[in-house]
Amino acid sequence: MRKFVLIIFFIVSCVCLQVESAPPPPSLSPPPPPPPAFPSYAIIQMVISWPPTYCQSGNPCKAWSQINKRFSLHGLWPADNTGTSVTDCRQGPTLSYTSQLNAWLNTKATLVTDLLNYWPSIRTDFQDDSFWKYQWNKHGVCSSSHICTNTYFEKAVAQSKKLVNLLDVLAASQIVPSPTKLYTAAEIKSAVQKIVGTTNNVYISCWRINNVINLREIFICLDQMAGNYVSCPASQDLRGCGNPKPQGTIKFPPFPTAEQGQSGPIEDLGFIDLAVDNIPMLL
Repeated sequence: MRKFVLIIFFIVSCVCLQVESAPPPPSLSPPPPPPPAFPSYAIIQMVISWPPTYCQSGNPCKAWSQINKRFSLHGLWPADNTGTSVTDCRQGPTLSYTSQLNAWLNTKATLVTDLLNYWPSIRTDFQDDSFWKYQWNKHGVCSSSHICTNTYFEKAVAQSKKLVNLLDVLAASQIVPSPTKLYTAAEIKSAVQKIVGTTNNVYISCWRINNVINLREIFICLDQMAGNYVSCPASQDLRGCGNPKPQGTIKFPPFPTAEQGQSGPIEDLGFIDLAVDNIPMLL
């Protein structure tokens, strides 16, 4: 009997020893924090397109006679402190239907009329309200921590009104649309700064057609409320405009004449020798 008890004691002792000496189970990693309700942004970029280049870089545009002969507002794009756009903030108040957007816009007496004048769609694949909805869902919603839907579109109109005479300001600096003249990026930026402030940095983007760099868009930076001009963050991104050179390399193309018809496919206008990296993008 004593021998049996000793055997049981040793078995229990071994089991306890094994349990006590077993390594502890690995600790579980804490779950990642939830995403913020709205991502942070530092500035809002007001992006304006030059139709003669924008429409000849693979975008399906309306007939030239239906496009205003001036820069066209592309959108108000929130960006971080490096100048990189903050996009697709799906946790924000996106719009599923244009009817939702129109319900918001129609609460302001003249807002739709102003948008049609200052922010029309120049593309054939977007009706005006569809284009506004797309811009809100991709870009505008990212500013929802500071700007509500109505205010966003009101700011777009207000800021566009400030740039109505932009072509005149450029012309005063000898920057005019021309089929032959070439300009430096510094000359173009300096002319724009006469409106936004001489110490406020701006960006320009370009598109290469027939091996010639063409002015495509101008980026003007605003504060978080899209109320005042601020300096765009320093950036090494050349945005397709090439390395700065003393001599002009950037073309500011004129609008085609009426005889050239619709902007349509690039081939119809003879712009067929595009660089291979110029892939059309909807921004």
